[in-house]
Amino acid sequence: MIQLRPYQREAIDKTYNYWGNGRSHPIIIAPTAAGKSLILGQMIKEACAYPGTRIYVLSHLKELLEQDAEELLKLDPHADFGFYSAGIGQKNLRRQVTFAGIQSVYQQANNAPPPDIIFVDECHLIPKKATTRYGAFLKDIKKLNPKVKIVGLSATPYRLDSGMLTEGKDAIFDGISYDIPVLDLIEQGYLSPIISKGGIQKIDLSNVHKRGGEYIESELATAASDPDLVKAACAEIVDLGENRKSWIIFASGVDHANMIKHEMDMHEVESEVITGTTSKVDRARLLKDHKSGKLKCLIGIGVLTTGFNSPATDLVALLRATMSTALYVQMVGRGMRIAQGKTDCLLLDYGNNVIEHGPIDKVNPTKGGGGDGDGEAPAKECPDCQAIVFAGCQQCPMCGHAFPPPELNHNSRAFGGAVMSDQVEPEWLDVTDVWYSRHQKKDKPDSVKVAYSCGLTTINEWLCPEHGGYAQQRYVSRRMWLGATADTTNEALDEAEGWNRPSRILVKPKGKYFDIVQFDYTVQIKKEVEHAQTTQEILDEIPF
Repeated sequence: MIQLRPYQREAIDKTYNYWGNGRSHPIIIAPTAAGKSLILGQMIKEACAYPGTRIYVLSHLKELLEQDAEELLKLDPHADFGFYSAGIGQKNLRRQVTFAGIQSVYQQANNAPPPDIIFVDECHLIPKKATTRYGAFLKDIKKLNPKVKIVGLSATPYRLDSGMLTEGKDAIFDGISYDIPVLDLIEQGYLSPIISKGGIQKIDLSNVHKRGGEYIESELATAASDPDLVKAACAEIVDLGENRKSWIIFASGVDHANMIKHEMDMHEVESEVITGTTSKVDRARLLKDHKSGKLKCLIGIGVLTTGFNSPATDLVALLRATMSTALYVQMVGRGMRIAQGKTDCLLLDYGNNVIEHGPIDKVNPTKGGGGDGDGEAPAKECPDCQAIVFAGCQQCPMCGHAFPPPELNHNSRAFGGAVMSDQVEPEWLDVTDVWYSRHQKKDKPDSVKVAYSCGLTTINEWLCPEHGGYAQQRYVSRRMWLGATADTTNEALDEAEGWNRPSRILVKPKGKYFDIVQFDYTVQIKKEVEHAQTTQEILDEIPF
């Protein structure tokens, strides 16, 4: 009998509670290797215990449908399920559980009794527009069964092309029922730690334009394909990966991938390229060889990010950049599964991705980012004939002017900073000034925004006397050190200018922002307690 891990059981129970509180369409955030398919299978098994319950599991990848069905069979060998997928070669909508490819089923909503529950695996792949296949199908189902419950599962609750899946007028999901923390799973031994090595280099992508919220593929591929860059980066990968057994390299294009393979051949590292057009037979062979250890290095373009499971992977190299936080998390996640003899996974980032998105366990998805991809493409002017041409043109179509190649925007040394939040070292910043203001948020009591001026940097925090729970307790615990007496936000704002001010604060980077870890009130308190018996007695009580 399969035993659920505690967090898997909690994810299921929290989702039931979510429904019990009157909301219907949650997302379960389950990091790569957290056992998402097991959570899904157990929920299906429990729901099917109620006669008449009908369930759909949707995905755009047949591999995911097959994995999810296999997990259900382990839990319930007698499960009544079928597939509706052209890729699998079955089209059956009359079973209690249907694993359906969205490409095949999106026009079939009216051809079978509507489901009671719909699970969307890897829901970050749902496009932004409501008129897509996912949007149209779910809209049709809701008309047939307004009480249908839709559950998304993903390691990344934000689309590949924009912000959070729970935001926006066309949002399918209305909240998050459970979020399984990455660091907790690492500490409990369920996930592999990610580390980095190499030179800490700020990668300049200023000359690679963006369209639809992502880097323009052709420009990115050009920037990445400089022969000197590829040669140097591959040499570093080979050097740092000498004692690593299983590598995955994400490339920026087919030609770029072949250049990488050539360099690997020169270093006598067995490697193969896999793309979206690789035949099913060759794809299966390459994946099998990589998982077994027969093939050390797999170079992917547009693949290997979803539905790919090779636990032994202990080196991931990003020879590409992305503005998509979801894609970043999915790529790095390929190395987070645990395997016998594996202690961690080495991440080599040549695309500025860690700097752009933050540590892998505390990423910063762009809110509402990107747009829908229909905006005007970046353009440039020909210096000879003044024609306005597409930014990626290498030669003017009007006069034949040859544009110089774009500046190279990758660096031959990998990013070497922290890739997990617990690897980030906090630092003390001297506080030169403090400002207080009222902060208002819809449906919440007002709070006090505190802005600490630390040279050229401003660090913010919010004190919440009236919020209740943890937020209020945090203010109460600070009151003694502030010298505050206020019980409300209004009272706090009236007396804030007289509060004690820290001489410095200990901050820890959190993506593009900072968390305040500790306050140093030593100087202020020394001044105010000169009447005390000894300075040491006071310092002994200060929480350093």
